[in-house]
Amino acid sequence: MGLDLYAKVEPLLGFEEQKNELYEIFLHKLASLGIKRFLDIGAGSGTFMQRALKRGFRPKGIDISCEMVRRARQQGLDVACKDICDVDDRFEAAVAVFDVINYLSFPELQRFFACVRNVLDDGGYFLCDINTLYGFSEIAQGTLVVDNDRECVAIDANFADNRLQTDIIYFYNESGCYKKEKDSIIQYYHDITDLKRLGLELVDIDLVALFGDEADKALLTWQKGK
Repeated sequence: MGLDLYAKVEPLLGFEEQKNELYEIFLHKLASLGIKRFLDIGAGSGTFMQRALKRGFRPKGIDISCEMVRRARQQGLDVACKDICDVDDRFEAAVAVFDVINYLSFPELQRFFACVRNVLDDGGYFLCDINTLYGFSEIAQGTLVVDNDRECVAIDANFADNRLQTDIIYFYNESGCYKKEKDSIIQYYHDITDLKRLGLELVDIDLVALFGDEADKALLTWQKGK
């Protein structure tokens, strides 16, 4: 999966306003639940963690992209390059922000949710967002090209059979020569009814419209039984 390549091109894509809006929604939700210490799963470069720290939260992060973790550590953040199933600590809550769940197939989600459950205190919460069908078919699908003097990225995303395949081609100038990298990312549409079978109790759903007039994301709040 091309997550390390996506980490390189993400700053060029211009989604910062929508990501910041989603971050605020997550932070408001965490505050309403009285959460202070949480695990950020798929923490990326640590932007959400930085925002959380400024609000008085105590986040710890993990990500399977070591490129993202390198960036986060440069900001002085407590982030490790590891899988959720390798975490041996416990938290009041865990979060997976901005498409993390959609990168996992349903069999992978079965393992993922079991491991999330293991890192939660009894009664702890797991907050995640998922793309709606509208979000995949009307928003995520399509072609995007961003070009400047030193870099060019072309993204082509196609949604079919509940899968979004995003092909990335990245050109960049290094020491006067252009280099090329390419890779693909697969994301999966998940029906909430199916997710309810994964071992946590769904206690709230907040529909979110970031990119269009309809809800393209849903913030799901899960709880581990006491």
